[in-house]
Amino acid sequence: MGNVKQVKGRPVNQEKQAEQKAKLLASAEQLLAEKSYTNITIRELAQHSGINSAMISYYFTNKEGLFIALLDDISTKHFAVMKNIQHAADPIRSFIEKILSMLNQNHGLARLIHNEFLMENSKLSDVFIERFPKKMAVFVPLLIKNNTSINDEHKAKYAAFSLITMLITPFINRSIRQKAWQISDEELQSSTWAEHIHQQFLFGCNNQLSSTTEVLVSHDNNLQNANNVLPKENK
Repeated sequence: MGNVKQVKGRPVNQEKQAEQKAKLLASAEQLLAEKSYTNITIRELAQHSGINSAMISYYFTNKEGLFIALLDDISTKHFAVMKNIQHAADPIRSFIEKILSMLNQNHGLARLIHNEFLMENSKLSDVFIERFPKKMAVFVPLLIKNNTSINDEHKAKYAAFSLITMLITPFINRSIRQKAWQISDEELQSSTWAEHIHQQFLFGCNNQLSSTTEVLVSHDNNLQNANNVLPKENK
């Protein structure tokens, strides 16, 4: 039997490969918390992880491929946790806490959203939309319909979008939040902030339902008034 030729620097052992991939993903996430995606270099990723830069091309093709893999990894972990939320005592409150926890622990994701995904020409934008917003656009309205008095699909979608916006905006507008409003990162990690978001969401839902009720009552009154002025033979 002939000997299998091994490419220099490329581990054959699957456990070794998994370990190197994990180190590169961890380094990508940590560096992203410190600087923008654009300013992170292949050399920095290699130095930070302690792995030959050639391994990035071997495992992920290029830097973009590495960060796409990072988005996949975060998305998989995130939505695995989401599956258990429906069984919580207060699913909406639990969802808010989980999202805040993810954003507080992944400052790099908020940086990526701000610097890359809000730009239409970003190469990672489409990938991010598929991995996070589109999944949220399915999951959150259903969560709201199952755990509030909102049954209408459009109202559930609007409420879901408003909730996600309230959760994410303080993180992607970090500089404005800190400099103009003096709201610190520590405050976003507190139970007080989670409760604030929860109460604002519930207020919005209740207000939406009240408005719907007022419209229905007004509609019924208008019908009654119209009925009262009709000629007797038409009643």
